[in-house]
Amino acid sequence: MNRIAPALLSGLLALVAPVACTSPAKSSPAGSGTADTSSQADGATTGKISAPVEVGATLASDKATVTLRFQGPADDVQVDISGLDGLRVTSETTPLRGARFEQATTTTLDVDFTPGDGRSLLVVAISGTFRGAPMTKVATFSVGEPSVQQQKTQGDVVTGDDGQPIKLMPSSDSAR
Repeated sequence: MNRIAPALLSGLLALVAPVACTSPAKSSPAGSGTADTSSQADGATTGKISAPVEVGATLASDKATVTLRFQGPADDVQVDISGLDGLRVTSETTPLRGARFEQATTTTLDVDFTPGDGRSLLVVAISGTFRGAPMTKVATFSVGEPSVQQQKTQGDVVTGDDGQPIKLMPSSDSAR
């Protein structure tokens, strides 16, 4: 009997592992408009546990309205806003610090920024204690259109099993 339990457990793990490690890739439109990272809307689960917060943003050329939908109580919530690829946040970079939400709540944050050349990214990072456990969630939103330099590919593009393009980037020896 003791030999059967480990074999059964390892067999179950082998069946569950491929499902737990996959997540549907969803892309948001580049440039101005509305984007939402709530890929959980269809009930699908992803392999990575993150804070139970849906993050959306309405983007303009130099402003964004970020919407946070907390799906339950949260303590010690901190929201950090930053930029990548040349985007600089010109408003408060930590608009929420130590916030507490007793129930499911929606809140909005106004963000001012200076976009980078071509396409740059607005990054929203939420951390806190959700249902008694420390969790984080990070969402990014594209601003602008890619420049000619950004459109030049450095790697090969292949198509994944789900039909989404995947860019294979070359590794560098300096990263080792």
